[in-house]
Amino acid sequence: MIRGLYSSANGLLVQSARTDVISANLAGISVPGYRRDIPVVTAFTRVLQHTAGRAAAGRPSGGVLLLAPETRLDLRPGVLRATGAPLDVALDGPGYFCVQTPTGEAYTRGGAFGLDPSGLLITSAGHPLLGQTGAIRISGTEVEFLENGDVLVDGARVDRLKLADFSPGTLMRKLGGGLLRPGRGSLALAPTAVSGSVRQGHLEESNVNAISELTTMIAALRAFEASQRALQAADRTLDKAINEIGRV
Repeated sequence: MIRGLYSSANGLLVQSARTDVISANLAGISVPGYRRDIPVVTAFTRVLQHTAGRAAAGRPSGGVLLLAPETRLDLRPGVLRATGAPLDVALDGPGYFCVQTPTGEAYTRGGAFGLDPSGLLITSAGHPLLGQTGAIRISGTEVEFLENGDVLVDGARVDRLKLADFSPGTLMRKLGGGLLRPGRGSLALAPTAVSGSVRQGHLEESNVNAISELTTMIAALRAFEASQRALQAADRTLDKAINEIGRV
C-alpha cells in the first residue's frame, strides 16, 4: 500500500517533468535551428540496477524509483524557409556552424546572423561566427555566401565558414541561445566530411511539430490526472486501514 503511494507520486513527478519539457519545445518553435528535447521516461538499466541492488541486499525487489525523466535532443533537421535576407544562412544537410563563446567553441544550426558595430558576423546572441581563420569581419557592403561556405565581400573572398560535424550517435547538449556542444569524448569529423551545403537567404526552422507536441501534452496531462486519482485512492485505503481496521 505504501509502495502504491510512491508509485503514484512517481507518476506525478514524471508527467509534471514531461509537461515542462513539452512547454519548452513549444516555446522554441519560432527559434531558427531550435532542436526539440525528447523526454526519456524509462531508463531500464537504472531500474534493473536498482532492483538487483535491492535483491542483493535481501530487500524486496518491488521497490519504486522516484526518477524524473531524462531528455535527449532530437537532431533531425528542420524545414528550410526562404527569407531573402543576405545574412540569413542555413545548412542544407548535416553539420553545424561554429561560433566562439566565452567558454570555448560551440555549434549551432541557427543562421540568423548580423553585424556588430565593428563589422564582426555574430549570432542573434552576440557570439562571433567563425571562419577557417577565426572570427569573420565584414568590411564592405555586399556579402555573399557560396554553397561551399566561401564568404565573399564585394566580390572578393575573405574567408570560408568553419563547419563541423560529429560521429553518428553523438549526444549533444544545449548551452542556451541556440548553441549546442557535444558530450565529453565525442569524436569530431574532419571538416572535409561535412557534406551540408550553405544556402544564403534561408533559415532553418525549428524541428518542433506543434500538433505532435500538443497531442503529447494532452496525453501527459491525462496521465498526471490518472496518477493523482490513484494517489488519492491509495491514501483513502491507507486511512481506513489505520483508523478503522485497527479499531476492530
